Amino acid sequence: MEVDFSPNPAGTGTTRSRSGNHGRVRKLILTLVLMFVLLMVIFTIVWFVLDIQEPTFQVTSFSVSNFSVSATHLRGKYQVELTIANPNKKIQVMLDHFNLLVYYGQVGLSAAALKPVYLEKLANKTVSVYLVVSDSPKFVHKEVPESMVKEWNKGVVNFDVRMVVRARFEAGILPSKEKFLDVYCGDLDVGFFSPKDSGKLLGIGKHCHDHEVEEDD
Repeated sequence: MEVDFSPNPAGTGTTRSRSGNHGRVRKLILTLVLMFVLLMVIFTIVWFVLDIQEPTFQVTSFSVSNFSVSATHLRGKYQVELTIANPNKKIQVMLDHFNLLVYYGQVGLSAAALKPVYLEKLANKTVSVYLVVSDSPKFVHKEVPESMVKEWNKGVVNFDVRMVVRARFEAGILPSKEKFLDVYCGDLDVGFFSPKDSGKLLGIGKHCHDHEVEEDD
């Protein structure tokens, strides 16, 4: 009886075919990864060349009505008018997750959420925000600051405004860039004259300062 030890042609072909398929798949995956990395590098360079400028904020009006303050209570209604500008020549800006807070010193008085704001290239928009301050423990300390009562009796109260907002920058087909900004508008002197329960911002407005608190690609 003879035993044939010759290799199986069919089995060898199947093995080589599988090995070739695996090699092509690895090459395809490597090519896709390299293309993705190359695109990310190109997008990063393009965004660097575009030189993103963050939007600017200005409090152009700050008015108070139905205002009353004592050592035990604080009430009032606020209207804050903002002018927001996009300084970029080639980039649009979308502002969302937009929250505004009114402060006196370290005391939070009231907060409001704003609708998204879209800014074309080199465009600006004016936004009005309405807030109500009551004896709510969420924003008002149990004891109203004595300095606030004194300022109101003298006719000028110094408020602060803070905004937390996400800015999304868009330029053509490029993936958008996002930054979370913490915007501070301080030393807003509001004069209370006659009637004493109403006040308006003194001067022509205040520019705000912001800094980036987080960035996502």
